[in-house]
Amino acid sequence: LSNFERFTGLNAIRISHGKNIIIEGIHLLNPPHYSVYVGGSEKIRIENITSFSCEGWSDGIDIMSSRDVTVRDCFLRTSDDCIAVYGRRWDYNGDTRGIHVTGCTLWADVAHPTNIGTHGDYEHEGNILDDICFENLDILEHREHQAEYLGCMAINAGDKNTVRNVRYENIRIEPFVHGKILDIQVKCNPDYNPAPGRRIEHILLK
Repeated sequence: LSNFERFTGLNAIRISHGKNIIIEGIHLLNPPHYSVYVGGSEKIRIENITSFSCEGWSDGIDIMSSRDVTVRDCFLRTSDDCIAVYGRRWDYNGDTRGIHVTGCTLWADVAHPTNIGTHGDYEHEGNILDDICFENLDILEHREHQAEYLGCMAINAGDKNTVRNVRYENIRIEPFVHGKILDIQVKCNPDYNPAPGRRIEHILLK
């Protein structure tokens, strides 16, 4: 995908308002935007995906306003967030629930290996991001020098969002260049949040 310009905003794989979809065993090289984009969808399984990206804003797997999404056994070396879980974003609005990420290896050149909560329905009452699990992960790198974007495991509730019932279990983290292991904040990041988040509750780290 390297022939596509960075600002085309093209994603390698886009699932928009989908249901009962499985993506398995695909290798992605240098998408200009997200490797896998999931918006307004439910009952999605992403398994054994390998992705390498180097452009700005080329996240790995971003999940917006979706339900019942499983990400399993993936290797993501991305220039931005490896895996991000949001509420409202662009054409999608609604709560996000039932996200399970397991058996993955994550290498973020910048930003977060895992990120929850930045975007939501700030024009109304925000969204609820509920029942999210990250388990059995290997985090190989986190190299971010901007103070607002630190955290191997980041929950940054913005845009009036409520984040609750999140579990991190059996996470192995290699020594990384610059960042934080954990960043849990109800915040207003001026780059992305017209409004602060509401709350974060019921978080388990094991």
